[in-house]
Amino acid sequence: MSMAINYVSDINPSKESWKIIVRVTHLWHVPSYNNPSELQSIELVLMDEKGDKIQASIKRSMIMTYRNLLNEGESYTLMTFGVGLNSGDYKPTSHAYKINFLNITKVEVNRDASIPLY
Repeated sequence: MSMAINYVSDINPSKESWKIIVRVTHLWHVPSYNNPSELQSIELVLMDEKGDKIQASIKRSMIMTYRNLLNEGESYTLMTFGVGLNSGDYKPTSHAYKINFLNITKVEVNRDASIPLY
């Protein structure tokens, strides 16, 4: 059974089975506070075809799994991710929630996506 595509504006913690098509508009590495040569997380801003944006985080334990799968400017289909409050001090998007990559998050390159670059 194929899952329906959701929009970024729909994302909230009420369910676990989201499927979105997004472009990575920004990607940056956050160094560990205690050891700047180690990564604390990889942070991303994702945008869908309607131009809505949401922040996403890849925590330290998942970095090796996802670091070579995601590139700024590329479009992806994402499925099975966590959704949490966007409560940090630095909020690159106005979305109330953010995406958290899990060890079961599926990432597929989507070359057909009609998402503007910025």
